[in-house]
Amino acid sequence: MSPKVLDKQTQLVRENEILDYAVTCIQNEGVSAMTIDKLAQDLPYSKGTIYNHFSCKEDLIVALCNRSMSILTKMFQRAITFKGYTREQALAIHFAYMLYAKLYPTNFLLVITAMSASVKEKASEQRQQQHVILEGQLLAGVASIFERAQEKGDCQPPIPMSLKQMVFSCWSVAFGTNALLLTEVESCSARSELVVECEFLNSIQLVFDGLCWKPLSNEYDWGKTIELLKTDIFSDEIAVLKSRGQCLAI
Repeated sequence: MSPKVLDKQTQLVRENEILDYAVTCIQNEGVSAMTIDKLAQDLPYSKGTIYNHFSCKEDLIVALCNRSMSILTKMFQRAITFKGYTREQALAIHFAYMLYAKLYPTNFLLVITAMSASVKEKASEQRQQQHVILEGQLLAGVASIFERAQEKGDCQPPIPMSLKQMVFSCWSVAFGTNALLLTEVESCSARSELVVECEFLNSIQLVFDGLCWKPLSNEYDWGKTIELLKTDIFSDEIAVLKSRGQCLAI
C-alpha cells in the first residue's frame, strides 16, 4: 500500500501544530530541552513524520523564527498605513514591535538563538533561503519610512549616518528595551519598577529626537498617536492582551 499523500493545507496545519508545541516546550523548559525525540514523545506524530517537516532541531528553530517574521511583517505593513507624520509611522512600527514582543515573548527572545552560527549552519538550505526573503520583506517597510523622512527633510541626524545605521540604532534600542523588561527575563535592581511600555516609548522617542526627527517629542501630542494605534490599527492585538489580563501602561 502506498503512503498517504497529504494536501498542502493539511501539511501546513500539522507543521504549525509541531511548531506550537515546540514553543510551549521552549517556554516551559528552555531551548536545550526541546528535541525531536521529545516532540515525538509528546505529540501524536512519529520522529519520521516530524523529520518530514524539519531536517533537525536547528531547522525547526529557524522555522519558528521565520513564522514569527511573517507575523511581524504583517504588523509592520499595518503600521505603515498610519496617516500622519513620518515620525508617527516610525513610532507605529516600533509600537507594533513592542506588541509583538508582549504577545509572543518566547518567539521574540528566540531570534538570537535562531541567528547563531551553530543553528544556521545546520538548518536546511530551503529554510535559510526563506529566512533571507522574509528578512528582506520585514526590513523593506521599515527602510521605506526612514527614506521618506530623509527625502522630506523630516529627519536630519546631527552626525553623518547611513540609512542602515539609523535603522540599526532604532532596532537595537527597541530590541534591548523589550528583552530587558519582558516578564520572562529575571529582573534586577536596575530594572525594578520599570514598565516595558513606558520605557520603550521613552527610549525610542529619545533616539528619534537624537536623529532630529520632526516633530520632536516636546512639539507634538504623542499620546494622541498612541491612542489611535491602540484603538484603530492594533485593536485586535490589544484585545488579545486584554483577554490574557494584560493592559498597556501607556
